[in-house]
Amino acid sequence: MIAVADLLSTRSLALTLLTGDPATPLSWVATSELEDPSPFLEGGELLLTTGLRTPAEAGWRTWVEHLVGARVSAVGFGVGLSHERVPPALVAAAAGSGLVVLEVPTPTSFIAVSRRVAELLRRQENDADLEAARTQRALADDAAHADGQARVLHRVARSLDGAAWLLGARGGVLAASTDEAPPAETADALDRVRARGARAAFTDVDPTRTLLLRAVGDDPPTWLLVRAAPDQPRAAQAVVGTAAALLNVLGRRGDAVGRREDRVLACVLDLVLAPSGEHLDLGRRMLAALGLKLPDPLVVVRVEGGRAPGPLSDGHRAVLSPPVTLTDLDPGSRVGISRVVPAGAAADALASAEAALARTDAERPVVDGADLRGAGLAGLLGIAGAREHARTLLAPLAAAGREEATLRETLRVFLARHGQIQATADELGVHRNTVRARLARVEALLGTSLDSPDDRAELWMALRS
Repeated sequence: MIAVADLLSTRSLALTLLTGDPATPLSWVATSELEDPSPFLEGGELLLTTGLRTPAEAGWRTWVEHLVGARVSAVGFGVGLSHERVPPALVAAAAGSGLVVLEVPTPTSFIAVSRRVAELLRRQENDADLEAARTQRALADDAAHADGQARVLHRVARSLDGAAWLLGARGGVLAASTDEAPPAETADALDRVRARGARAAFTDVDPTRTLLLRAVGDDPPTWLLVRAAPDQPRAAQAVVGTAAALLNVLGRRGDAVGRREDRVLACVLDLVLAPSGEHLDLGRRMLAALGLKLPDPLVVVRVEGGRAPGPLSDGHRAVLSPPVTLTDLDPGSRVGISRVVPAGAAADALASAEAALARTDAERPVVDGADLRGAGLAGLLGIAGAREHARTLLAPLAAAGREEATLRETLRVFLARHGQIQATADELGVHRNTVRARLARVEALLGTSLDSPDDRAELWMALRS
């Protein structure tokens, strides 16, 4: 929040403080000539007016009471138009209630005052964003320590001048930055967000504090609760979001990664490779803080039985720039390499690398996901796996006895002719009603629908295998 003093120190505005505390914070500017503008205000504003429709001298006290009730911070009264000077009754009423009153001289436009407030708020937000970025980098470093969970909670509490708790599914405290119990409102906040899942969030603000609740993980359900000082900048949300993401990573990873450097990169890679790219920008900032850059495009490498190569690696995963050349692999290791993707699809690359790793064996320890493209079901499952899948899917046709071969061929031609009955009948040399009867028999035996594109695709792959 900026303060009245920030405007008073702007010489070009030439404002004069008539009453009130110059340290009073301001949230925004509003301009009104209504007799009672309070229903249209949110609190914390500097209300600019010329008194055009404001009450007579006897009514200023009621006018001030309305503004104080709406939690207005200050009044900027423009003189030289409706009033040659600020009405003394207004100043007296404001002095008794703590409302700040500023005199705005005739040469100073209300637009100039509004523009200055907006500029100060924007500058303050930029400063808050920079501080939040520094805190986010520090949080990533905290998470790399063996006691990363405790460090993250203490860091976010200090940065927001408050306290932080990690809560379990029923609201029990799992870890905290303080010995204090969570605020009484916690149970109600949890009730509001519990049913909304992994993206749930809750923020409650009152004059004494800001309460922020974020989902950390859903297996098991955990929550990050932060009690912060009031009037937190927008960037505070980013700090809490980062802390929640890191706590989720720490909760899932535990002590599986031993080296400190690996723990740092494991946390960052979890952000970069998160589904839907929801933490990609944060991951990029963390990498920049470590002196690393996310390749674009990129390849993900998954390794078992050895160490994943490159500087952007946590031991079992690595993100590399294509093309990938692997040398000095550990004996007995197995490697899956993803297809090349843009950085925004890093999560897809991880899935591709996992699929490639699943295809490795003693005879083929390195599999490139790009080689699986176009290989169909056999490329994903292997020849033996694809054939077994096909046998299982088509086995019910054996119940047709001597008709099995005829039904298989009818199904193959029908699928090859894109579901066109007449084209199928012409190729087989039968009547189209015969084709319909055979296909109905196939559907009954297999329990599928040839109107379903999913079923047709599966059957086509099975027949080809």
